[in-house]
Amino acid sequence: MNKLIFFIMVLLLQGCASMLSNSAYPVLIESKPAGAEFVINNQNGVEIGRGVTPSTVILESGAGYFRRGSYTVHFSKWGFEPQDYSLVSRMNGWYWVNIPNPIGMLLVDPATGAMWRLPLRLFALLPEKRLSTSRFK
Repeated sequence: MNKLIFFIMVLLLQGCASMLSNSAYPVLIESKPAGAEFVINNQNGVEIGRGVTPSTVILESGAGYFRRGSYTVHFSKWGFEPQDYSLVSRMNGWYWVNIPNPIGMLLVDPATGAMWRLPLRLFALLPEKRLSTSRFK
């Protein structure tokens, strides 16, 4: 009986991350102070989005077959130091459900980007610019 239950569970768990999760994620972009402008570039340096914090953007978690999505977000606001932050996809836990399913593990999820997962939030801290104290004589 235990072998039958195990066999049924294995059959039920066969799936892939593309069926159980996404390949594009809404990412909340926030900053302190709020109202900072941001520009998002992909791993090739191509600008793919811009806005003002706080904003939610939709980003692809994959960048091609077996390649994770990787982004640089540049923040700027008058009176504050500009900052650059990285936003990189990590392995999606649902991907490992594919172990008994080589089609999902080697074809579907790597091709759709569903094997990767992006963080749901990026928070940037922009320090105030310091005034120069040098004197001209």
